[in-house]
Amino acid sequence: MRERKYDQLGVRMVEHRCANGLAVTVLPKPGYNQVFATYSTNFGSIDHRFRSGDGREIQVPDGVAHFLEHKMFEKKEGDVFRLFASRAASANAYTTFDMTAYLFSATHDILENLETLLDFVDEPYFTDETVEKEKGIIAQEIRMYEDNPDARVYFQLLKGLYEHHPVRIQIAGTVESIRAISKEDLYTCYRGFYHPQNMHLLVVGGIDPETVIETVEKNQEKKADRTVEGPAQRLAETEPDRVFQSRQECEMPVNTPRIFVGYKDVGTEVRGAEGLKRDTVTSLLFDALFTKGGPLYGQLFEKQLIDQSFGWEYDYGRGYAHAVIGGNTPEPERFLEVVAEGWRQVEKDGIADEILERSRKRLIGQFVKSLDSLRFLARYVTAYHFKEMDLFATIPALQAVKREDVEARLRELIRPERQAVSLVRPVN
Repeated sequence: MRERKYDQLGVRMVEHRCANGLAVTVLPKPGYNQVFATYSTNFGSIDHRFRSGDGREIQVPDGVAHFLEHKMFEKKEGDVFRLFASRAASANAYTTFDMTAYLFSATHDILENLETLLDFVDEPYFTDETVEKEKGIIAQEIRMYEDNPDARVYFQLLKGLYEHHPVRIQIAGTVESIRAISKEDLYTCYRGFYHPQNMHLLVVGGIDPETVIETVEKNQEKKADRTVEGPAQRLAETEPDRVFQSRQECEMPVNTPRIFVGYKDVGTEVRGAEGLKRDTVTSLLFDALFTKGGPLYGQLFEKQLIDQSFGWEYDYGRGYAHAVIGGNTPEPERFLEVVAEGWRQVEKDGIADEILERSRKRLIGQFVKSLDSLRFLARYVTAYHFKEMDLFATIPALQAVKREDVEARLRELIRPERQAVSLVRPVN
């Protein structure tokens, strides 16, 4: 058991590695009644090709990680949601490109709920009948996303940015791909990626770390058979640096065109401290220019080319990374012209120190405020753990960024051959 303290943030973090390889992190928050717990696997929608523990090369249908998440709550004895609800706990789960997380929040019966969380994730139960039944439910979910302009413009952009990488495929898969999912596919992925060495348990809130770790150790000792097959080995896709298609468009019943501009990053396997540095430098670049008060945001707003929907993000994971700006715009072509000219001007003149410092203070303030949210901590401590990054090193990383770092990042990332546009136009 290892303890780390971040006195400036008022954070105490206790880390432990169980005998079977399961990583446990506890963040005690004195004075909090609520507790959040997430039990996560480093397995997401992009992990569709891998070599199993016995050496077989396997490819499963797209959407299997999300499908597996859905089925984990269903057991022979009944629905696990009801068991959590009987103790006034709220349970949920989510799948991203890189990970799958199961979680609960509660104010009492914490250890009982924690055991339930561990047990239902550690003990899969799938049948041919329940798998077939779930296909219709998930197909409806997929169609719902296809009818959502926000989801459509984003995944349309990813299809333009990436030629081979599975990040271009919707997390839930396609209606066609999920039809091919079988009970055997679920068990194969479970054995390969729900191995303790590939998982992480986080507990945050009003809880004693030593009690949590003792409970988890006893629970895991009863499940020695889970370590029989080693973790699966992912098989990476070869992805070119350039974008696949520079422009993607479709029509939907919307009132105003919606546009996303994506910038494909390179060197995507950067992790640890270097990964955190890249994250913070990129965040400073886009926040300084495209948040209220930033010069490019100001130009777009003054020309009435954006509204409150406008924003930016930087997303990255195993083998992919991209920055995105966009939102509603009445004039998509004019929007693109102003953005392109804005980038050229910033590259020529540089970024003023006062703009960069204002952005740095804003990002630090937002981060400090987010530390009061148990939900934020439950999600991001785990996500950073899988990227071998320390979430609580964010402030020092932001403080260390120099203007030259940001301007060099601009020259590296903003290139014509690595830009793609996604546009949703009103019908007709």
